[in-house]
Amino acid sequence: MNIHTFILGFIGLVLTFYILFIGKAIIIPLVIAIIIWYIIIALTGAYKKIRIGSWHIPHWLALIMSLLSFLFLAWLFVGFVNSNISEVIEAAPKYQAKFQSFINDLNNRFNLEEKITFSQISEWINVGTLATTAAGIITTIAGFMSMIILYVLFLLLEYHTFDWKIKALFPEKKRRESTENLIDKIATDINTYIKIKTFVSALTAIVCYIILLAMGIQFAGFWAVLIFVLNFIPNVGSLVAVALPVLFSIIQFDLSHALLLAILLVATQISIGNFLEPRLMGKSLNLSPLVIIISLVIWGSIWGIVGMFLCVPIMVIINIILAKFDSTRPIAILLSSKGILNL
Repeated sequence: MNIHTFILGFIGLVLTFYILFIGKAIIIPLVIAIIIWYIIIALTGAYKKIRIGSWHIPHWLALIMSLLSFLFLAWLFVGFVNSNISEVIEAAPKYQAKFQSFINDLNNRFNLEEKITFSQISEWINVGTLATTAAGIITTIAGFMSMIILYVLFLLLEYHTFDWKIKALFPEKKRRESTENLIDKIATDINTYIKIKTFVSALTAIVCYIILLAMGIQFAGFWAVLIFVLNFIPNVGSLVAVALPVLFSIIQFDLSHALLLAILLVATQISIGNFLEPRLMGKSLNLSPLVIIISLVIWGSIWGIVGMFLCVPIMVIINIILAKFDSTRPIAILLSSKGILNL
């Protein structure tokens, strides 16, 4: 690689990230729409496998069933989140007052020279702000909803023409098969990641919900939903998911209660996230932990919270594409978890 190629590549990379940043109002709804479209297509494929004797569900009926299933699950999830957020916002002032009393007791008990003030740490444990932020994320997605729905409809309409377009773009059989294998590899790995990550996040949320209920933590449903969602953000998400209910339990009860809750929640996160998830994920992810952290920072700075959720699928796709070409394969090796590529 000569200096001119390197400079052109660097300029192209900077320009790409600049376009992704300034065009996020258009690109983010498209990315969300692609994920929704992908889930609908995956559900359609699952429904088509259902057989009753020699009869199986036709494609059109499977597509309708997958659309209705997705809409029903989305309606249940949004409804559950909204009801819990409303409850949290309503009770927030009472808990903020408890938090102020806790700070005063802490100052008096340890006779601190530099007094801890409410304003210094209220943002970290401000229940009302937390709930309002969660509601704001839903509102932001709702604001994109018309554009997302439009994208999804066009993707569904275009889906049956993808194979024809691939054949038209690559009339040579060898190149066409290579491209189809690349697309299949991306689809398989992303499908594996979404299914396993959803299962692991749901399992973690359910176990944590039982723990929160058993320990009498208020808004257990709200914290469980937060744990489920935040677990999709690698590394940092699980840490925040544990920290928030633990900090809240200090306000509701005391430090000893919060310590026990922290031990139980951390044990759950470690046992599921560090032992069960890697076993289920296998070699499909194949990304270095350092690469995941760096991509989390980069995509989070470009697309905010949406970028944090999407950083892993995006890096999986990039790594698969880089591994396909001889000139970029060394970069894919550096990005991989153990320097071994699953070609």
